[in-house]
Amino acid sequence: MGCSMEDNIALDTLEDLRNIINANLESMIEEQCSIHGEVAEVAGRILLAGGKRLRPILVHLAYELAGGKNIDEIMPLSLASEFIHTATLVHDDIYDFSKTRRGKPTLHASHGLAHGIIGGDYLFVLGFGLGGKYEAKIVEKMANTCANIASGELLQHEHIGNLATT
Repeated sequence: MGCSMEDNIALDTLEDLRNIINANLESMIEEQCSIHGEVAEVAGRILLAGGKRLRPILVHLAYELAGGKNIDEIMPLSLASEFIHTATLVHDDIYDFSKTRRGKPTLHASHGLAHGIIGGDYLFVLGFGLGGKYEAKIVEKMANTCANIASGELLQHEHIGNLATT
């Protein structure tokens, strides 16, 4: 099956958006490294290690579907979703004793448990700092979502090895 011309345009547009998101993430990490040094550097290395950037792309697409036109208006929330997502991955790797992610050593495997925990926390803080620029109801949604993630992780951890878990 081939792609139509319209399909190619849509894919190019999504790839362009992904590139814009990556450039903004790189710029923010560079800025944070000059402010916060090592923690920004090691956490940033994990953040910039790759990924499809689905969450920030979906934030942008939802914004456009709702009639939004100014990409700068939504970029902080878009980046927040990626910072928070990466923070959950860093912490999940610790809980699961994972040594690699995306073919590269995890933060705690390469720098130790303390760096992993602090690096994940740092990414959460950056995400909430960006998302905190929006209305209270958006920040509350972010907080509830993160609370649900934490609750789910704990529940998962409690049921490791229990084959009766549904």
